[in-house]
Amino acid sequence: MKRVRPDIETSISFLMRRVSKSDVDDWWKLKRVLAYLKNTIDDVRVIGATSLTQILTWIDASFAVHSDMKSHTGGCTSMGIGLVHQKSSTQKSNSKSSCESEIIGVSEYLPYNLWFLMLMEAQGYEIGSNTKVLYFRTIKVLFF
Repeated sequence: MKRVRPDIETSISFLMRRVSKSDVDDWWKLKRVLAYLKNTIDDVRVIGATSLTQILTWIDASFAVHSDMKSHTGGCTSMGIGLVHQKSSTQKSNSKSSCESEIIGVSEYLPYNLWFLMLMEAQGYEIGSNTKVLYFRTIKVLFF
């Protein structure tokens, strides 16, 4: 999943936490993932860049979606075409609100963006635009 099918990482990450206490809803979620895989088996993963000086990062969090009331964070980084990095995981600590879970999500994924920024600068590319897009409910907030 990590290297071959990153598009299902969120679903698999969620279902892995439900193995020992799964229910009928989890069975339907697994069937949906399997149907998606069957219908997209011939899709090709595309990775490219429209510019080597522009990094785009998206980060989002879902509040208290796990049985232990922990939130879930997802993030991805692109240089224009496809994703160069993605991560979906359960947050390490509980949060009291959706806003707090978004802040924890940013603190968990942002180091990957900074690492990628330093990697590109070490290769000799001066990054002109490093855009982070966070989703707070339905309001899109941009940080430059």
